[in-house]
Amino acid sequence: MSQPIESGDAQGARDERLAMRAENVRPGMRLGPIFHVISADQIRAFVTAIRCENPIHSGAEALAPPTMRLLDYALLIAKHFKGGKGGVHAKHWCEYFAPLRAGQAVRVEGLITDVAHKRGKFYFTLEYETRDAATGELLTRQAITSVLLDEQGRMQ
Repeated sequence: MSQPIESGDAQGARDERLAMRAENVRPGMRLGPIFHVISADQIRAFVTAIRCENPIHSGAEALAPPTMRLLDYALLIAKHFKGGKGGVHAKHWCEYFAPLRAGQAVRVEGLITDVAHKRGKFYFTLEYETRDAATGELLTRQAITSVLLDEQGRMQ
């Protein structure tokens, strides 16, 4: 049975996210949506970190490098689940349909498509899409398969 973690914030609001445990992760669970704006500052910081000098990634109309939003899965998980020690990547795939642009508002949604106990470990797959928040245009489709870590940081 899914068990929410009950805690409050400084204003007393209850945090009803589920505990990040194998028994709470099920196929068919929808995660999100989350919304954010792709900022020129984010793009600049990312291209600096990866040492990319391609001019299409600079200026007011900069395009984000395709890999810049690979970690949106973590935001989806954090919005729905609380606690846990994270996971270890087993696999990640991406499809790119259109570039992310500076100033663009995007919507990210995901779906847990598979869970499995293999070799004594708990695996789950999250497929997620990034779309333009205004038009619904599909920008990226990705999936990550992770091994969930237990409270001691060991693979479950």
